[in-house]
Amino acid sequence: MDMKPRLGDWQQMSFSMSGTCPHCLNKAVFYKVAGDSHQIADTSKGASRNEFRVAAIMRCAGCSEYILGIVMIALPVGTNGQIFYEAHYPVGRPDETVADEVPEHIKPDFREALRCIWVEAYNATAEMCRRALESACIDLGAPKDKVLEKMIDWLESQRKITPYLQEAAHTVRLGGNRGAHPPEDGPSAPSTTNAHAPIAGPVEKIEKEHAEAIVQFTREFFHHVYVGPKLLGKYDFSKPKGEP
Repeated sequence: MDMKPRLGDWQQMSFSMSGTCPHCLNKAVFYKVAGDSHQIADTSKGASRNEFRVAAIMRCAGCSEYILGIVMIALPVGTNGQIFYEAHYPVGRPDETVADEVPEHIKPDFREALRCIWVEAYNATAEMCRRALESACIDLGAPKDKVLEKMIDWLESQRKITPYLQEAAHTVRLGGNRGAHPPEDGPSAPSTTNAHAPIAGPVEKIEKEHAEAIVQFTREFFHHVYVGPKLLGKYDFSKPKGEP
């Protein structure tokens, strides 16, 4: 949440907001178009200050779309008042950006993972990253008749991925396993392949930080196997100057 309110004419309960527009996703200012207020505290009744909850229809100065902004305006006696952000709707939408170089049949699963983390569905995030990773392993030529653990190790043995990417992939795999099973049924022992156990072991529940790490490792895997090679092919400085 980066939306910040600014109090205008407190007698008219007018205010503006600035922040990321949930429609155009640009930084913008929002101006009140119409609204209503409700007094929830009154100094005449013993409260320390007059407080008003104000809801307003607001318009983005950039794209002209509308939001609902809700603030609290406090009017201590003898001052111009203070304003506090409460909420705005819609709050936005997830950034589902996936590199263009990632194959089209793999993108939907990773985009679903990004939507899941947006709504705090962390187990589902881990599962969908694992699914996207498995599709990538198959796309890179790993044997389809093997479990994902063996696919990852096969890719490293064929030097299609580095040892670092091997461990990153196993982290995503184990995180997806943990997200798919209750703690008592999930993997509780480290993998016997190298040190593939950043997620297995002490982590009994996929929390926000774990889901974010799994998403990051998945992005890095895709970058190294899909994005990087295409960039190298695009920028070839080995040819003599002037040669196409």
